[in-house]
Amino acid sequence: MSDQTFPVVNKRTAISINDCHTEILLTSYSDKIFIVVTQYGRIGSLIQTTLDGPAHLAQNPAAAPTTSQFLLGESIGPQSDLYTLYATSISQAIAAMNPNEARPVLLGIALKPLPDMKLQRETFHPIIDAIMANPVW
Repeated sequence: MSDQTFPVVNKRTAISINDCHTEILLTSYSDKIFIVVTQYGRIGSLIQTTLDGPAHLAQNPAAAPTTSQFLLGESIGPQSDLYTLYATSISQAIAAMNPNEARPVLLGIALKPLPDMKLQRETFHPIIDAIMANPVW
């Protein structure tokens, strides 16, 4: 038996947003970065997001163009638009942090619907901050 470390890097964190427990799991695979954000303890939608070109060639990697595709879950409606925003923002934030990172991001996400944009913003920023504070890329 070899004494090698497990080749997959995992980080896990949890935050409370407006009294709602939110779990975040980040896993680095050789070909993808897998991130789960859930307030239900399960994945509701699975989205793959890729950068449309190398981030290090973009004038602003934090605004690099991306393409997102729903692999599982509802792909139309207000919640899916919000999930696409999360997937794009996470990919662009990773590109800004590490412009040489080219792996697609798989985002498994299940958030409770919120009635207004103010509450959505209050949820969005802490989640993005928690993800960026636990890099696996």
